[in-house]
Amino acid sequence: MATGPQQKRKELREKRLKAEAAAKGGDRRQNLMKIIGISAFVAIVAVVGIVIALSGSSDDDSPSSSGTKSSVTEQLAGIPQNGTVLGDPKAKVTLVEFGDLQCPVCKSYAEDVLPDVIAGPIKNGDANFDFQQWAILGEDSTLAAKAALAAAEQGVYWEFVETFYADQGIENTGYVTDEFLTGIAEKAGVKDIDKWNADREAPGMETKLLAVDDEASQQGFTGTPSFAIRGADGKLTTIEATSADPAENVQTIKDAITKAQGQK
Repeated sequence: MATGPQQKRKELREKRLKAEAAAKGGDRRQNLMKIIGISAFVAIVAVVGIVIALSGSSDDDSPSSSGTKSSVTEQLAGIPQNGTVLGDPKAKVTLVEFGDLQCPVCKSYAEDVLPDVIAGPIKNGDANFDFQQWAILGEDSTLAAKAALAAAEQGVYWEFVETFYADQGIENTGYVTDEFLTGIAEKAGVKDIDKWNADREAPGMETKLLAVDDEASQQGFTGTPSFAIRGADGKLTTIEATSADPAENVQTIKDAITKAQGQK
């Protein structure tokens, strides 16, 4: 039987899905899916290249399974984390993403758009970056979101997010098991797995996810990823970073940060 928060989240999700179906948002979804298509093509080319390379090398030359971890560590190196926020906690501008760890479009943004933002305005202190867990794709998304928030309790939230994306499966196929999540946690650097297990089952997790759902819905967002700038008053200003061109989305987000700095 669903609890109060779970029922509320279900009602909000159903309302949002109806709004999305009725909205004239086809262009946005089409553009986002184009990004996936571009990323998929690049990935296929990369895989072919790897196969060719491996066919001419010995087993000793095979790539290390720690490659993903190394790239995540390099991307986040030297950038402070505070809960779900990446970057200088004193930064005057906060970039907010409402994302779902199961969302393939979110994965594409994490790989093709956001690294340039993180390496630029986030790393240099012009802004910080708050990734909000908007678990809208199903129960597996909720499990993943809780696991990520539990990782935040040990200071490796962003490592968990990036590592999850690297190992992301097809949404709602049941791949988000305890074993899978534990593997992500270990690769992300969670030191105390027992504490992490307890934290992701904490009663307050549902309340946190409900609060994100409420805020995203009130902002009029209908899908992930959605981006905004949070002002000093806590209010959000939407960023329309929905181009089929990742480079254009990078520039749109950077421009929004620059504009927000001038308004502070």
